[in-house]
This record gives sequence, C-alpha cells and structure tokens, in this order.
Amino acid sequence: MTTVAEVVADANTTRQSLATLEHDLQDGIDAIDFAAFNDQRDLTAKEITQRRKLRATQAEVRDSFRILAFVTAQRLDDTDEVTQLLRQIQVVNAGLDDDLERLQKVAKFAEVAAEVADGLAKVVADLADAVKNGLV
Repeated sequence: MTTVAEVVADANTTRQSLATLEHDLQDGIDAIDFAAFNDQRDLTAKEITQRRKLRATQAEVRDSFRILAFVTAQRLDDTDEVTQLLRQIQVVNAGLDDDLERLQKVAKFAEVAAEVADGLAKVVADLADAVKNGLV
C-alpha cells in the first residue's frame, strides 16, 4: 500500500507536468497573438483554428487539475496512515459519546439536586417564618 508521502509526491509530479503543459500551451497562444500584433494584422483563419485548438487543450489541462485533486484525495483515503487516523478519530468519537452520555446523566442529577435544594430552601424559609412569628 502506498503512503501519504508517496501519494503527495506523485500528485505534485503530475501537477508540475500539467502546469508545464498549460504554460507551454499559453506560450503557443501568446505567440500567435503577438505575431499578428507585431505584423499589425488580424489573425488568419489558420491562426484562429490553431488558437482554438490550443485553448481547447488548455481547458482540458485545467480539467485535469480538478481530476487530479479528486484522484489524489481518493488515493489518500486508501493509505494506511489515513485509515489509522480514521480509526483513531472513531475511537475518540466513541469516547466523546461516552463522555456526553455521562455528562447528560450528571446534568439530570444536578437538576434533581437543584430541585431538592429549592425545596429545602422553601422549607427552611417557612420554618424561619414560623419561628419568627412564634409558631414553633
């Protein structure tokens, strides 16, 4: 199985090749445009056709960048490191679920304790009033 480093290195190599190709295509387009500009003329039919072909190829190269990103992400998902990281995240999530459950129980106990404390406070207040009024 490939490693994350290998996947990233492969992706970077491919990306660099695509970037070089895109740059070369742009140079070709620029050469056509500059030739017509320097000659102070419109593009010829042949130049227009060639320029359109270069632009179409350039668009395909740009699409290839997006495809490379998706393929790289898929390849990264298949590495041992990512699989192990996913397992670790799942273990942490399971622990967090347990913690959440425990905290929810503590919150319920706290609510009950608060209700009991309120009840006791009322009883104490009632007793204090009774003592104050000489009823006890």
